[in-house]
Amino acid sequence: MAKITLSITDNNNALVGELTRHTVMQISKKTIKQLIAQQSSMIDLQHVTRVDTAGLAWLFYLLEQANGANCQLSFDNVPAKLTKLISLSNAEGFLPVHTSEL
Repeated sequence: MAKITLSITDNNNALVGELTRHTVMQISKKTIKQLIAQQSSMIDLQHVTRVDTAGLAWLFYLLEQANGANCQLSFDNVPAKLTKLISLSNAEGFLPVHTSEL
């Protein structure tokens, strides 16, 4: 069975697993509220192994919840598959992605 978890710690927030229509409902509203209670938050997507359009829509839902709670939310280590899905969905620029300059 596919699984996704959102772990929240003082210095790191991470999504781990498959972010798909089969898994997005596994993340509790309580966990989301805990995440967006901060003034700003970044979610590491490095360990997202699979993503579909429902997963992308869920990220936009999460962003909407954060905006409503005055939380600056951004995403880091966006997997290539998600970047491609964002491009195919013509949604570039709508998801705040942290990029580190080398």
